[in-house]
Amino acid sequence: MSLYDLYQRVNGRAVSREEAMEAISGNLCRCTGYRPILEAACAMHRYPRLAVPAVPAIRHTSNGRDQLDTHYALPTSLRQLLPLRARYPQAQLMAGGTDAGLQVTQQHQRFPQVIDLTRVQELLRIEDYPQHLTIGAAVNLHDAFAALAEKRPSIAHFAGRFAGRPMRQSGTLGGNIANGSPVGDSMPLLMALGAQVVLTAWRKGRMVSRHVALEDVYLGYKRTALVSDEVLCWIVVPHPLPGEWLGNYKVSKRVEDDISAVCLALQLHIDKGVVQSVRIGAGGVAATPVRAFKTESALLDQPWNEATVIQAQKVLEKEFSPISDMRASADYRRLVLRNLLRRAWLQQQGRACVQLEDLS
Repeated sequence: MSLYDLYQRVNGRAVSREEAMEAISGNLCRCTGYRPILEAACAMHRYPRLAVPAVPAIRHTSNGRDQLDTHYALPTSLRQLLPLRARYPQAQLMAGGTDAGLQVTQQHQRFPQVIDLTRVQELLRIEDYPQHLTIGAAVNLHDAFAALAEKRPSIAHFAGRFAGRPMRQSGTLGGNIANGSPVGDSMPLLMALGAQVVLTAWRKGRMVSRHVALEDVYLGYKRTALVSDEVLCWIVVPHPLPGEWLGNYKVSKRVEDDISAVCLALQLHIDKGVVQSVRIGAGGVAATPVRAFKTESALLDQPWNEATVIQAQKVLEKEFSPISDMRASADYRRLVLRNLLRRAWLQQQGRACVQLEDLS
């Protein structure tokens, strides 16, 4: 979230120093100019608001078919977006642009055609149903995590380690999922929660949708199950059932504003000391975010005790073949992965001081 966005949200009142500091978190000022930046932010309410210029959207042709205006379109509904996607399957879909923007600034790529999703009303909603939460793909990460944390409070701390506040305010949940980075933090968590995505296309004059389990979306490094005319429109997350226990862990070189070396999320239901259901999502250990199916099988219908956990640790350590890179070696990742499972066991047992955050 930019300082201007913060000012818009507080509706003209004075911005506190703490709010301004959070708004610029993750931004490095090499000229040591934080003090005047913070002072300017706290004085914003004294000045008139700036008018935001209108952005050209879609060119309407005489035959009634919407087209890209030169190279850019700004649809406001799915009925505009989906036919455009069908006609321009190579166009870059853009929402927060936190990853695509780097392709432009760092890799000097140019997108001949861009379809902007930030005004598509159906993709900006969070809808709470009796059995599940539906999050529009263009909802920013901050709001999406906040909605998830309402019923699962442990997610709030995990979400706070996802980049910085400005990035979470800009990047979208749908974009993070569609990007498919093997070290993306949202996907292991959503896999553990049993999330599905809704892929939608415009075919023969109508919208056609299919639900896909998140773990089935990824076919390989940066390859997904979306076909050329489909758009990832919604993320559907089941509400917690009674007795759910959720553990979510991120290991990185820095506590904040860093990319994961390893990420693990674990959802458990235990009844009478036996594991009745289990879902485990992992990141940083394969070419894509993954479910740990073999480890789940080692835990399912077993007594939830230390012996079972030790056996499951052995399975988890061998289930994936991570690579060595600038963030961690393959051996380190395997060791961390198995130790995170033990951490989950210790936390579920109520043990204190099992991670660094517990000491603060």
